[in-house]
Amino acid sequence: MKPHLQMKTAQSLAMTPHLLQSIRLLQLTSLELEQELRAALARNVMLEAVEDEEPEPEPAAVAQTDTDGFAPVSGADVGAIARVDADFDWSSRESWSGGEPVDEDGEPWEARIGQPRTTDARVAAIEQLRLMVLDPRQAQLTLTIVDAVDDNGYLRQPLEGIALESGLDPEPTPAEVEAALRLVQSVEPCGFAARDLRECLHLQLASRPADAPGLALARRIVDECLEAIAERDFDGLCARYGVDRVELHAALDLILSLDPKPGAACAADAEAVVPDLIVSGSVGAWKVELNAERLPRVRVNALYERALTVHAHRALREQLQEARWLVRGIEMRHDTLLRTARAIFERQTAFLERGETGMAPLTLREIAEAIGMHESTVCRVTSNKWVQTPWGVYELKAFFPSQIAMRQGDTSGTAVKAMIRRIVDGENPHSPLADGDIMAILARKGIHIARRTVAKYREAMNIPSAKERTPVVGPRRAGLRI
Repeated sequence: MKPHLQMKTAQSLAMTPHLLQSIRLLQLTSLELEQELRAALARNVMLEAVEDEEPEPEPAAVAQTDTDGFAPVSGADVGAIARVDADFDWSSRESWSGGEPVDEDGEPWEARIGQPRTTDARVAAIEQLRLMVLDPRQAQLTLTIVDAVDDNGYLRQPLEGIALESGLDPEPTPAEVEAALRLVQSVEPCGFAARDLRECLHLQLASRPADAPGLALARRIVDECLEAIAERDFDGLCARYGVDRVELHAALDLILSLDPKPGAACAADAEAVVPDLIVSGSVGAWKVELNAERLPRVRVNALYERALTVHAHRALREQLQEARWLVRGIEMRHDTLLRTARAIFERQTAFLERGETGMAPLTLREIAEAIGMHESTVCRVTSNKWVQTPWGVYELKAFFPSQIAMRQGDTSGTAVKAMIRRIVDGENPHSPLADGDIMAILARKGIHIARRTVAKYREAMNIPSAKERTPVVGPRRAGLRI
């Protein structure tokens, strides 16, 4: 065999830089879009901001109001958009799919768009373990342990159950499971996969320098009398360990600097939520519109555009083209967001009338078919986009709940959660309802779900169990709680 040249023609989908820019704009939140536009206005002289006090453009240059009475998409320069040479069929749902086309190396083009940092401690642990574990059997065992860790970073399942759930043949020995657990506990955040509070604190103390002030005493206190810290029995601690207040407080400062919930430390920081859309009106006359207060309004500077000639500097011509594409991308973002929201609330009118109990099951495919786009486009446009409704501010993704069968049609998981909360709110405070009782009440309403499903929904809403909701008779002893 010897190397030779061969020519062939083939058809393939390609994503232009302009399409990648439009997809990226579609994923931005309103606050991120504001920052993007400020940066664009600072670097591109062909762009200008549209001030609120400026007079409205001529009717021919304004986006027309829809026939159903909804507000126009925005007040951008439509004339500039019309002068852009479209090199792609923007109306096709395949054009907005984003996830299907790949490059020559087989890597999805969508990989060019940066992904946000993970906020799940379990995902972060798996990423670290991939670099540490090479044996397939040990990898499966560590993955089973990570899956059993709760949101606070604690391993609540016994190691015998971990061995059974791993599905390995032969079944892992206790020594194997212990070794895998120590490996999982060695990743960040420190204290991850601890089985109780004491083990969590010990793991964190083990990572401190050996000469840290009060380290030895802190280990003894965590081992023997952790409850005394909550009771603030400092004199008793000093007498027990034969130390003075200075030594005791050095140990206590070290203990209080530890994190009792290492898994929650990776959670995303709280962010200000600004509604992208507003739903208003009354029964039978609902109106969905973009939030005009947060609607970015930019346009191409008409004076500079007219002053450019064919012999203008190349950098200026490139800035003009970039400005036109940015204006067009914003227009398409607003139009896609508005059409998606309208399609959602046409199917969620019961929610607008009755709240979460009226939430109907809905899928991305239904909305994608309704607006003539790909499911991945609907997924992007509903992520981190918020809508103000008569019942509060919700993320658009919240209107795609799971489907639950009942005697008279189907309902959604969100509606069932609202029913459970209403049942718990109306229960006798001196005799709280157990999960089985709630399941029976729902069954009488025609909703048949398992008791463990009731427990899962209850925990998702941070509602304590019936035992924890039972009033305590007499004084309750203080203690550390996770």
